[in-house]
Order: sequence, then structure tokens, then C-alpha cells
Amino acid sequence: MSFATAPTKRVKQAATLIQRFTLEELRQLAALVPELELVERGRRLSEAAQAYYHQELEQLGEAYPPLGDDEPFVGGLTVSQYFALPEEEQERLWNAEFAMDIDDFEEHEVRPNAYIPARQKRCA
Repeated sequence: MSFATAPTKRVKQAATLIQRFTLEELRQLAALVPELELVERGRRLSEAAQAYYHQELEQLGEAYPPLGDDEPFVGGLTVSQYFALPEEEQERLWNAEFAMDIDDFEEHEVRPNAYIPARQKRCA
């Protein structure tokens, strides 16, 4: 497990105490501190998203192999150079590369009561 900053002394002390709790005491603590459930739910969602991502990659097989660390990526940088940048700089480069204007989209005339099934493009 990695942290953005090192855990404080208070957090370490609480963790030591909580590790001694029984399952019933942990349930009681979760009921008294609902924010703990949000952290756990976020972790489970993250794990589920990662599992889904890996499952999708497996289905693609070699059709779309993942980029290597030294392959060109965004803004003239390689994959490893890009991900070594601070998050704000990554976002700035990404937005500069993939910015879209409303004029980039094609407009279609449609009747006000037109029914267009999801994921289906209707051309005039």
C-alpha cells in the first residue's frame, strides 16, 4: 500500500489499536465512522475497475498490444517520460494534444420527436 504522504503518528497508533479489534468491534467501528466504509467501497471499486480493464485487455489479445515505456506517447514524450511528470503537467499536455472544439463535431438536423437508439448514429 502506498500513501501520498507518510502516515502520521496518530494514524499509526490508531492502526495498531484497530488491528487488535475483533470482527464485531470492526463492525461497530464502521457503524460509528461511516467514512471508513467510503474508503473501503472506493478500494473495491478500484479493484473491480482494474479487473475489468485486465479482462478487456485479455480479450483484445495482440490486436492492440500495450505501449512500451520507450514508445512515443503524448507531446513528443515517451510513455515513461509522460508518466514521470507531475499530474498537472500530464493534464496540460493531454489537453493540448486532444483539445476539441464544438466546431469539430458534425451537426445533423433531427425532428424534435426523433427516436435514436443508444449507440446508433442516424444520418440524414
